[in-house]
Formats: sequence, structure tokens, C-alpha cells
Amino acid sequence: MTDASWWDLVLSRSPAVLLLLVPLPALGAFVLLGLGPTRLPRPLVRLIGLAGGVLPLVFLAPLAFATLAEGWRPLVPIFTLEVGPSLVDLALRLDPLSAIVALVVSSVGAAVLSYSLDYVAKAGMAELRRFLALMNLFLAAMLAMVLAGDSITLFLGWEMMGLCSFFLIASRVTSQRAVAAGRKAFLMTRVADAALLAALLLLFLEAGSVRLDRLMQAGLAAPETRRMVIASLLLVGAAGKSAQFPFHSWLPAAMTGPTPVSALLHSATMVASGAFLLALFAPVLVAVPPVLWATALLGIGTSLLGAIQAIAESDVKRLLAWSSVSQIGFMLLAIGVGAPEAAVAHFVIHALFKSLLFLAAGDMARAAGGSTAIASLAGMRWRRPLAFFTFAAGAASLAGLPLLSAGFWSKEAVMGATFNAPHAGELFWLAGLVSALLTAAYAIRPVLAGLRPLPAVGSTSASAPPAVGPLTEVPLVLLAGLSLAAGLLVSPIMRALGAEVAHLPPLPHVLTVAAPLAGFALAVLLLSRPRVAQGLVAFRKRTRRHSVDALLVVAIARPFGRLVRRLSRHGAAVEDPVGRIVPGVLAALRDAFTVPLSGDPIDRGVMALVAPVAPAAQAASRRHDGQLRHQTGALALGLLLLMAAGVLAVWA
Repeated sequence: MTDASWWDLVLSRSPAVLLLLVPLPALGAFVLLGLGPTRLPRPLVRLIGLAGGVLPLVFLAPLAFATLAEGWRPLVPIFTLEVGPSLVDLALRLDPLSAIVALVVSSVGAAVLSYSLDYVAKAGMAELRRFLALMNLFLAAMLAMVLAGDSITLFLGWEMMGLCSFFLIASRVTSQRAVAAGRKAFLMTRVADAALLAALLLLFLEAGSVRLDRLMQAGLAAPETRRMVIASLLLVGAAGKSAQFPFHSWLPAAMTGPTPVSALLHSATMVASGAFLLALFAPVLVAVPPVLWATALLGIGTSLLGAIQAIAESDVKRLLAWSSVSQIGFMLLAIGVGAPEAAVAHFVIHALFKSLLFLAAGDMARAAGGSTAIASLAGMRWRRPLAFFTFAAGAASLAGLPLLSAGFWSKEAVMGATFNAPHAGELFWLAGLVSALLTAAYAIRPVLAGLRPLPAVGSTSASAPPAVGPLTEVPLVLLAGLSLAAGLLVSPIMRALGAEVAHLPPLPHVLTVAAPLAGFALAVLLLSRPRVAQGLVAFRKRTRRHSVDALLVVAIARPFGRLVRRLSRHGAAVEDPVGRIVPGVLAALRDAFTVPLSGDPIDRGVMALVAPVAPAAQAASRRHDGQLRHQTGALALGLLLLMAAGVLAVWA
């Protein structure tokens, strides 16, 4: 091959190779930090962790620009296998939807990983490596899911995100509360995983392929009953992963995890993955009007539930968690009224201001001695001015303050699409108006708390806060600027996805603009009337016994526990009498045939030859011990090998 033809090959195939390389830096950082047996100096560990978070954005940015500006639509094969009449072909794809969402994921991931280096600066070497490795694996899983061109890669990324969220939420292994929160998140999202897997399998049976474009066509061509089942399963999967009713309680409990984990969990595609999934399969949902209407009803109901819970919350991180539940409800509302483009636009803006809010809140919490109570934010206007003002910018965007924030424009797009919906649009819009008012009220509360006078001199909370460096300050400033100015992107995002912003009539438009201002007034009222706020907190505590968690314990967990104990007949010990039959039979056969022949010299010689097999089998079985960290490592290594095989296949 001549030099000219080799260079032509590079120019023609390098974009496809770059698409395969997008998730590889984060995955490689996980392998080096989490599975690497060698000792690494601390600066190199920090550099690898940062490179794994930043390089995906570097590789993706030119590809996304080519897709959005020039109409480039790559579909890059990774692995192909024919199984009878079915075709299993793994691939990555880049279209306007995946390009927009992947840009958000990689941008937020770079900001959060940068912030994390300051956050865990004093951690021990083992803890530092584990944390940065899992954060990079989390980012790689998100990118794999978003860029997936087939259902297997999509589900692999979906599952890996759930596994990483468990590890990261429960990363403080000495805290029983953190471990319980991680376990709760893992178990409740398993329902979503099972529903999504069932939907993808039904689509595969219809299409005979795992490619997403063919699955979409098969879903539209499926019989009406089966199409409704598939759409319903997709909705259940989205609701469980995105903490929508009745699966909403795991997300506030997950706030026991570190602040960077919360920021990446809420702002990228872990919690919002359900909204992305429904936007991806929007054509199938549109073909099933009852499920589409149920999506809108679930979204607006969960949005109101999250807003009401946030009003009565006294912890700033839990308040932000309830706000995520509510804002993702807005996204599902937009999808349910037939405007997935507006949902994606709100997803982009929400990712920017929610990551900013968590990072700024974490910085202020460090200045408050680790406390995340809203009352501990007093005086942050003077003690932590950069964190406070950037938090205020994010809160303004969350509240949707008119003209001053990006959140106003994305919510305007959602509200416009809702009002113009053909069925019950005005009712959904009215409920959304109430949710927007409550959102502004709870979003402004921490800002007003930060404007209170400094605590008394000499108190613990008034001590000098620890200094932070540019790795914390730069992400806060950049995200604050985007939270205020990214409203200019709402209309281009919707046009890139093939839609225009729906406008409201004059009176509904005025009311939509006035709702955040009324919410601001409500926040001032709650601050000036402590008895009202205390009454809300007391009411929330009284109704906690009737929560969904309590109902699930009474209806499912306790009866199941009693059934297990009754079947086992050993109190709390759980044994498997059926599973003991096979080992017992095998042991009896061994005693019947091998013991009488144990003195045979030929038999002893054969046994000596095969003796090394048993230790080798035991060594291999130790790698299959059911421990999640070993399974995660093997899964990541396999995905890395698949990606490498895809790169070699493209260049071959």
C-alpha cells in the first residue's frame, strides 16, 4: 500500500475510529486504576482519573459538530454474529439525539471529574484509586448507553450504570446508612432493568435483529396488543430508572453518597436515562396513545409529588434530589404530550444547572463542616462567595426565573407543548403551572438561607472554611455561565431534532412567566414565617408511615419473609433442601464406586495424573465468587476487548 492510499484510508475511516474511542478513555482509566496491579504515584493516579473524564469530550466534540451541522450519521460496527435467522450486530451510532445527549454527558463528566480531584484530595491512595476508577466506569457506561446502536450495548450500559451507582452510593462502607441506600437503589432499579430487558427481547423477537433502527420498525409493525405490552414495559423501565412514582424513594436516600457522585448521578444519564429511553423509543410510544397518555399523567403527578416533598425538606442535597424527581417528571410530561424534542431540550438545561447546584452545594457543605442542612448555609454569601453566587445562578435556572436563566426557556418549551396537546392539554398545563410555582419556592430557599447573617463568632460553623483550588472553581464558573446563557440553545436543539418551540397564547404565557415570581414570594413567606415551614416538616413526618416504602414493606417484604421462614423451618436460617439432593446423590455414587477401588495401583496412577486439575478448578472458581467488584471488572475488560476488536475490524 502506497503512502497516499494509506493516508486516504486514515481520512476515510478515522471519524468512525474516533467514535469507538469516545468511551475508551474512561474505560481505560477504570482498568488502570481499578484493576491495575501495579503501584502508581499519587500525581499519576490523579492525572489518569482526570484524563479519563476529559478525553471523551475531546474525541466527541468534532464528531458531534459534524453530525449536528453537516448531517453526518455514522454507524460503526463492533461485532457481528449470525444465529440462525437472527443477526446479532453490535454497533455505535451518532445521530442528532445521541450527539446532543453524549455532548451533555461528556461535558458534565469532565466538570465533575475535575471537581472530584479537589473533593478527594485528602483521601488515602486505595480510596482515591477506587473512587476515580468507579467514576470513570460510570461515565463510560453512560456514554456506551447513549451511543449504542443496538439493544445489547444499550442494555449493557444501562446495567453498568446501575451497578456503578450502587458502588458509589455505598462507597462509604463504614456507614450503614450509605450501604443501605446503595442497596435500596440497586434493588429498586432492578425492576426497571427487568422491564426494559423484557421489552427489548420482545422487540428482538419481532425484528430478528438487535439494531435499534430495526427494533423501532418492528415495534411499529407489531400487532396492537404486543405493541402496547412493549410500550408499557418501556414506561415501567423508564419510571424505575428515573425515580418516578412509585419508584421515587430510592433517589433521596441515595444522597448519602459523596457530592460528585450525586452530581453525576442526577445531571448525566443515570437518573435521566429513563427520559432518554422514552425519547429514543418515542415513535413506538406515539403509536400507543393510552401508554402515551399514561406517560404524561405519570410525569405531571411525579413532578407535583417531588415539588411538594422538596418544599418540606430541610437538607439541601435531599431537596435537590426531590427536584430531580420533579424535573424528570416534566420531561416525561413533554414526551407524553408528543413533544420528546422539548423533553430533550429540558434534559440538556437540567443537566447543566443540576450539576452546578450539587457541586456548589458540596463546596458550601465543606465550608460548613460537612453539614448539608439548609440552616447551615447561613452566611455563605460572605464565607464562600463563589460557591454561593454560582449556586444562586443554578437555583435561578431551576426556578425558571424569566429571561434571566436557561431553565425559563426549556420550561417554556415544555409548557407550550403541553398546553397545545390535543387531549387534556390545558389540565396538564395547569398542573405544570402549580409545579413550576412550587419549584421556584423550594429552589430559592437555600439562597435566602445563605443571605442570613453570619453565625456567632467562635461557633464551630463560623470557623475559617478550607481553601479550594481551580479544579473546583473553574467547573463552577463554567457551569454557572451555561446555566444562565444556555437558554439560547433550546430552539436550536429542538430544530436539530426536527421540531419547533410551541408558543403559548397571551394569558397562559403571562401566567407561566408569573409562576416563578409567585414561587419566589412563597419562599420569602416561608422564611419569614418559621411556623409554616415547621408545620410542613411535621406534616411530612406524620405521613411518612403511609409512604410507598412503608406500603411495600407491609404488602411484599414482610409476607415474603414469613413465607421463606415457614418453608425453611429453621427460623431465620434459609436452607435449600431441594438443592442438597444432587450433591447427596453424587457423594453416594462416589462412596459406592471409588472407595472399593482406592487400593488399585492403576487407579492411583490415574488419580495422580489428574490431581493438579482440582487445585486449578478451585483457583478458577475463586474468580466466580459472586462478588460484584470481580464481575464488574470482568465485564469492563470484556467491553474493552470488544471495543478494541471493533477498532481493529474498522482498520482491517
